[in-house]
Amino acid sequence: MSLTNALYACIAGGMVLLAVAIGFVLPNFANELTSRSLENAVRTRSASLAQDLARSLNDDWEKLVAISERIPGLDAETGRIFLDGAASGSNISWAGFAGTDGTVRFATGGLLEGESVATRPWFTAGLRHGFAGDVHEAVLLQSLLAPDVAEPIRFIDLARPVTSETGRTLGVIGLHIDAGWLERYLVESAAARGIDVVLISADGAVASASFDVEGDLSGVDIVRAAGAGASTVTTEDWPNGTRYVSATVPAIAYGDLPSFGWRLVGRIEADTNAVAQEQLLRHVAALALAAGGIFLLATMAYAMVFLRPVLRLIDTAERMSRGEDIYPEETASSAEGSRLGAALARMRAGRAGPTG
Repeated sequence: MSLTNALYACIAGGMVLLAVAIGFVLPNFANELTSRSLENAVRTRSASLAQDLARSLNDDWEKLVAISERIPGLDAETGRIFLDGAASGSNISWAGFAGTDGTVRFATGGLLEGESVATRPWFTAGLRHGFAGDVHEAVLLQSLLAPDVAEPIRFIDLARPVTSETGRTLGVIGLHIDAGWLERYLVESAAARGIDVVLISADGAVASASFDVEGDLSGVDIVRAAGAGASTVTTEDWPNGTRYVSATVPAIAYGDLPSFGWRLVGRIEADTNAVAQEQLLRHVAALALAAGGIFLLATMAYAMVFLRPVLRLIDTAERMSRGEDIYPEETASSAEGSRLGAALARMRAGRAGPTG
C-alpha cells in the first residue's frame, strides 16, 4: 500500500469511527447527560420555590410575633384599630385575639367579637405553642366575609400565645391567611421557574397546586414519597397521561416558622428531556462534523505540503536507478524530505565522478 493510500485509509477509518460515535455512543451519552440535567433542574427549582414560600410565610409569622407583643394592655377598641392596621394591604384575611376562655375580645373589622373559637384548632394549639394550620374551609367567617359566594373561603392559620410580662398566658392571637393568595403565589412562582408544583399535606392530600389537578394523585409514586417525607426524584406518568420528571421537597421551613406539615412536589414534562437531548445531539454532531472537516482539510494539506515532495523524490530516485541523468529537486518542506533530497544529490555527484 502506498503512503498516499495508507493516509487516506486512515482518514476513512477515522471518519467511520466518528460516524459510529455520533450514531451509537453519542445518543446514550446525550440521554444520560440531559436526564441528569433535568433531574437537577427540577430538584433545584422546587427547592428554591419552597424556600421562597417559607420565607414569605415567615414574614407573616414575624408580624404575628410583633403583634402578640403589643396585645397586652390594649382595650377592645384600640386593639381592633391596631389589628386593622396590621392586616391592611396584606394577605391576611382576618386577625383576632381571643382570651383564655376562647371568646374573641377584638378582631379586624370587629368580626367574630364576642364569639367563641374555643374549639378551633388554631386556638387550642395556639394556647400551648406556635401553630401553623393547613388549608381549611372557613367555618365561622364564611357568612361574614362572603355570604353570597358559592365557592367556600379557605384559609391557612398562624397562631401563638399572648403572655403578660410575668409569663402568664392571656389568650391567643390568630391570623387567617387567604388560601387564594397561596395558590396565586404557587402559580406565579412556578411559572417563573418553568415547573409545576403541588403542596402535599401530612396526610397525603393535595393542599394547593399551581395547576388544575386532574384525577387522583394518590397512586403517583412521587406523591406517595412526598407524603412519607422522602426526598427523591422520579420519572413517571401522572393521571393526566403526561410523563413527568418530579422531585420532592420534604419540608417547607424557614426561620422560626412553625411547620404546616407540607411537602412540595415539583415536576417538569419528560418531553423537555427529549427536546434538550435533540438539541444537544445537533450541537455535538455539528461540532463533530466540523472537527472531521478540519481533520480532513489538515490531512490533505499535510499530503500536499509534506508527503507530495517526498513522493516526487522517491520517483526521482527510481528514475536515477534506471540510469536517467536527472538532478533531484531541493525541498525544504520537511527535515526528512531535505535529507532525502541531499542524499540523492550526493549519490548523483558520486556516480558522475571527476572528468578530464
